[in-house]
Amino acid sequence: MKAHLQYYKHLKVSAMKPGISIREKLSSKMKKALLFFTAALLSTQLLFAGTKELEASSKLKTALIKEFAGASAVKWYSDDNKTFMARFTLREHSVTAYFDGEGNLLATRRYIQEDQLPMTVANKLAKRYPNEQIRWVVEFQADGNTIYYVTLEDAANWKVIRATSTGTLSVHQTMKKA
Repeated sequence: MKAHLQYYKHLKVSAMKPGISIREKLSSKMKKALLFFTAALLSTQLLFAGTKELEASSKLKTALIKEFAGASAVKWYSDDNKTFMARFTLREHSVTAYFDGEGNLLATRRYIQEDQLPMTVANKLAKRYPNEQIRWVVEFQADGNTIYYVTLEDAANWKVIRATSTGTLSVHQTMKKA
């Protein structure tokens, strides 16, 4: 949402097409922003549509405590009663952990700060994308591997970059701003 607000701050009146009033241009931009926001909200709801909050089994609770001592505000979800998602806070980070029914940790996901990226990844991002700002970083760990999804922003686009812990970068997704 902040990205949208910053975009409006930088809207240049001089770049407008002749014959279109400021009100019409802003109205069009606001409609596009509202449409984008609604689509994002709807896709999030659809993603979790079949996922229901539930009371975790003692196996799952024990596994969570073993893996993430100090976790707070824990909520459990599942859409198939085979794979379970725990969302919680740990050391001021929002964390999502995925477990199987036996309590085995399958994967974790958490938002991290830019300065928590491995130096190799941060340096390669700075070299390859010098004119783009890092907006969000998601760290995903599974099977002993760590992958980072870094959302970059420039004047016209958002890019989600997939980065390995060794610094291999690839474009995962590109989205044009409205």
